[in-house]
Amino acid sequence: MTELDTARFEEIPEGTGKLTRVLAITFIVFATAFWLFAFSPWARDIFTAPDQLNDEVLVQDLEQRCEMGRDAIADLQPASLAESPVERAVVVAEATVALEAMVADLGQVQPDDADNARRLRMWLADWQIYLGDRRAHAERLANGDDVRFLNTEDNGVYVRERMDGFARVNDLDACETPGDI
Repeated sequence: MTELDTARFEEIPEGTGKLTRVLAITFIVFATAFWLFAFSPWARDIFTAPDQLNDEVLVQDLEQRCEMGRDAIADLQPASLAESPVERAVVVAEATVALEAMVADLGQVQPDDADNARRLRMWLADWQIYLGDRRAHAERLANGDDVRFLNTEDNGVYVRERMDGFARVNDLDACETPGDI
C-alpha cells in the first residue's frame, strides 16, 4: 500500500467496539421488552384505542345481538355453492335481510355514555353503507353479471375494514362482517 492508501484508514479508538456492543444489546433488550409489553394484556388495560367502548355490559349486549344475526346467516346456503349469479343473488339478498334485522336490533341499544353512543352511532352508519353495498351487489348478480363484491371506500379505507377494526378492538367477534360473499 502506498502512503496515500494508509492515510485513509484511521485507527479505531480503543474501547469503541465494547461501547457499541453495550449500546446494541441495550437497544435490543429495550425494543424486545417494549413489543412484549405492547402485545400483552396489561397494555390493553393501560392504553385504549380511540374507538374502544368503555362499558363491558354494552359490549356483551352487542356481541349477543350479533351472534343471533350470525346464526340467521349460518342457516342459509352459502353463496359460494350457488350455481349461477342469479342464484347467488338470492342467497346474498336473504343474508342481507338477516343483517339488516341484526343492525336494526343493534340500533335499539342505548349506551349510557355519550362517547360510547357516538362510537356506536358511527359504527352503525358504516353498517348502513355496507348493507347498501350488499344490496347493490345482489342487484348486479340478479342481472346475471358474475361480478365481485365492491365495498365503499372512505378516505382511503374500505368501510368493511373500518367496521371490522371496531369489532376487533372491542372483542365483538360475532359483529365482524360475515365472509359470505
